[in-house]
Amino acid sequence: MYPTKGDLVLISDGVNNSTCIILTDTYATEAFDDFYYGYCIETGQYGIIYEREIITILHAEFAPDFPANSSLFDLDSTWFEEYFYFPTFYPYEDDSTDDDDDVK
Repeated sequence: MYPTKGDLVLISDGVNNSTCIILTDTYATEAFDDFYYGYCIETGQYGIIYEREIITILHAEFAPDFPANSSLFDLDSTWFEEYFYFPTFYPYEDDSTDDDDDVK
């Protein structure tokens, strides 16, 4: 059974678990796995939930009318960084290392 809009789901990154409300239908992309847009109850934040992170549906139709107001799908270049707080199996790497510290 696949989650649908309004379902309460349990997600995990293999270490941490969170409960989230699914706010959209499935989005399929070539670059990433299928994902949903959701609301994390523990943090009070909106974000991406990858299909592979969903462990189980805790309650179907938990909040079908939960508001999903967001600029996430404006598809500008900052959407991924702004909303990438949910547990994920892709390790986040900070590319902003300062190599000038080694220069004397």
